Amino acid sequence: MKHRFLITALAFGMLTGAVSTTIVPTQPVQAISKKVAVNHGYRKVTLTKTVRIRKIHKRVPTYKSTLGPTEYADKKLTVKLMQVGIDFGWYLKIPGYRGTWTVSKRYNDYSWFKLGWHY
Repeated sequence: MKHRFLITALAFGMLTGAVSTTIVPTQPVQAISKKVAVNHGYRKVTLTKTVRIRKIHKRVPTYKSTLGPTEYADKKLTVKLMQVGIDFGWYLKIPGYRGTWTVSKRYNDYSWFKLGWHY
């Protein structure tokens, strides 16, 4: 009988202790991941690494588009970036340059840029 009472008391204490220690943030958090941000249109990003880029010579239909020679975009460059699931994984618009560019990076690699203007 003593053991049953003791176990019941400990279980009750643990349950009420867990409920009373719930932490509620004081402000709502407005976090957005890089993946979600670049999947919905062009977003302004800053490059954190030097990346290889190639100009896209667009054709209709888009799978017939060709790529120009490889060039390099230096880090700290602010560009507009969009990720799509077809043809070229990344679309890049560089201020001061005409046309659309693509980045020679894997589709699931998000380590080479930061959202927004940082430098």
